[in-house]
Amino acid sequence: MSSVSLYEENSEKLADEKFVIQYRPLVKKVSLYIKRRLPSSVELDDILQSGLIGLLEARKCFKPGTGASFETYASIRIKGAIIDFLRKNSWISRNTIKNMRKISNAISVIEQREHKQASNEDIISELGITMEDFFKISQEINVCSLLSLDEIDHDYFISGESDANPAELMQRDNMKEQLKQVLQLLPEKDQQLLSLYYIDEFTFKQIGEIFDLTEARICQLHAKIIARVHSKLKP
Repeated sequence: MSSVSLYEENSEKLADEKFVIQYRPLVKKVSLYIKRRLPSSVELDDILQSGLIGLLEARKCFKPGTGASFETYASIRIKGAIIDFLRKNSWISRNTIKNMRKISNAISVIEQREHKQASNEDIISELGITMEDFFKISQEINVCSLLSLDEIDHDYFISGESDANPAELMQRDNMKEQLKQVLQLLPEKDQQLLSLYYIDEFTFKQIGEIFDLTEARICQLHAKIIARVHSKLKP
């Protein structure tokens, strides 16, 4: 290898290192945001590594002049790479959606029969499962809700509104309107929990301190609320 080629290779490596060092805080920020909403079994190092891959993809694909800053574009790419990692590594089982439907149906049956809100204990009894099983399903539903919401934002941003199918845009708007109406019908405590989690970005542990409940209990309550919302939405 000539001295010129060696110099160019070293220069590229230095430029790559400088780029990674510059945007490492952004990768960490996005990774921590997602980690706070995942089960403790998901390692932060794995999320950071996936986020770094997303950063490098953003550097390769970013086109200046599209109306968005590189930081905004990179944040979406980093988040998308982490979501891909979580999906590929089966943090959500294939039965997660089926289980959420089971819980949704159980909630509907209980509330129509008893004329009251279904408690976690009611759901467990209706489905004939253990508390441990319900907690595991709750964790999966919580991760599923996170990936679904962030995946929509990721795909929508990357493709651009002008490239989106008009029918898909209308369907998305209809779903947002349905969701808004369903959320307004939820009990005040459920609305407060969702607000603390999605708007104020509190962790389940922090919300538990506010409600004087354990982190595990808040995890279950959140999953139950998501399942209740799912049961009220039209297909």
